[in-house]
Amino acid sequence: MSFTKVLMQDNFLNKNECQELINFYTSNSQSHKRYGGTYLLPLRQSSHKKLVKKINKLSLMLNNSVIDWFQIVKWGASHPGKNLHFDTTVSKTVLSSIIYLNNDFEGGHTFFEDGTAFAPAMGRIIFFDGKHYHHGVSEIKNKDRYTVASWFKL
Repeated sequence: MSFTKVLMQDNFLNKNECQELINFYTSNSQSHKRYGGTYLLPLRQSSHKKLVKKINKLSLMLNNSVIDWFQIVKWGASHPGKNLHFDTTVSKTVLSSIIYLNNDFEGGHTFFEDGTAFAPAMGRIIFFDGKHYHHGVSEIKNKDRYTVASWFKL
């Protein structure tokens, strides 16, 4: 089942929830994994039950999917962004999402091949089918960009 739209919801997380996730990321620096120019911190669903429940509530309404795996991603203050790409995921992945945890930087827009772009706004979530829609991230300047990236299964 392919999700054929991009859904955006502002204020999905409040400022405190976003800051708690950034703090969790920074306090677990020994667990970061470097991937290209980004730094990833895989999240365990059992440790973030409230967040999982909140995200799954929307994904279940969209296409009856639930989180398969998710992570906090730090994009450095001078990251060139990421060109158009498809998500490299497992075969059972049916949906992707991004939650912006901060917006005190320049750039870092999520954009799609058709020209649609979403500016980072603290607490904003977007859902899309990352396996079927070319998407990318514009250059990040001045400060780090933090997001929660999630992938979903039926």
